[in-house]
Amino acid sequence: MNNNQSRLFGYIFGNKLTSLLFRALTIILFIILAAAFTISITYSMILEENFYRRTGNGAKKEYSKNFLVVMYQTSDDFLKKFREGIYKKAEEKHIRIDFVNAESINEAINKINTAVAAKVDGIIAQGIYDSDYIQAIKKAIENGITVEFVYTDAWGIDRAYFVGYNAYDYGKMASRSAIKQLNDMRGDIALMVQSATYNEKDVTGGLFIEGFKSIVDKYPMVNLVEILRTSYDMFSAEDITYDILSRYPDIDVIVCTSERDSFGVAQVVIDLNRVGDIKIIGAGVSEEIIKYIELEVIAASFDMKPELMSQLCIENLAGDRVSGDYFETPIEAVTRSNVHRYKK
Repeated sequence: MNNNQSRLFGYIFGNKLTSLLFRALTIILFIILAAAFTISITYSMILEENFYRRTGNGAKKEYSKNFLVVMYQTSDDFLKKFREGIYKKAEEKHIRIDFVNAESINEAINKINTAVAAKVDGIIAQGIYDSDYIQAIKKAIENGITVEFVYTDAWGIDRAYFVGYNAYDYGKMASRSAIKQLNDMRGDIALMVQSATYNEKDVTGGLFIEGFKSIVDKYPMVNLVEILRTSYDMFSAEDITYDILSRYPDIDVIVCTSERDSFGVAQVVIDLNRVGDIKIIGAGVSEEIIKYIELEVIAASFDMKPELMSQLCIENLAGDRVSGDYFETPIEAVTRSNVHRYKK
């Protein structure tokens, strides 16, 4: 120790006031660190209690398995029906559920990593090709956790199961519905595909587009003028619709693949007083979508059967289904002719 350091320590510990101040600061720092540690431990215990023990009414119950369900910015109506189905089927099977509708990829990743640390039995999640998200999924699989993708799939992942619609066939159905809206089978169509990633490995969006084009290509007088990827942002569809109409003012049909996009396009068409002039092919069967079908603002939409998806997801992870890794759910077109079946 050099002379300067010796003088500094001598001053601190030799001067009573300075020494008391130094000791007080040390004690305060220790208290802060102890409090932070206590809060961290308590918060972890609360999370663990909620994840493992607590049911909807606060009562404690024994469960056979623990599952995490992670959806990503899923539309409200689909999410509500899917979540209700998950909880209902899980309760029948005595399975504990932690259900999350993540608002960001990072939130989804954090939930998956927490579930891995908690050693859950299974994870039900959307297949999204984001590199960090995929790494979190791979880590779960490496730790012996059964992972099942639902609604959207992703390449390059050794997931145990996929439950969802056939995106290629859905694209074909949407294409036929759009062409039906054209006079003399001729006109211009714009396609808006919602995707969590713009990566070419977006399996679900890519297959939908391929299916859609496979039908349009059979009609030489039908022009697919634009294929646009939309984000999960609520105003993304509205902004893109205005952009489409600025470049293609005579567009005949706009096709959407999500509830949010369908609602956003409908709002723009209404605001511009072009109902009936621009046909909309939507997705989902929310109350708003059903109302717009009745009013002929939306020509057709598609029911993705979220209740059936939720049932199959739980049955797969519970071991009720023993063969196959791909479980396709049907899609039903909803038009003015059958919309009455969806009214509450």
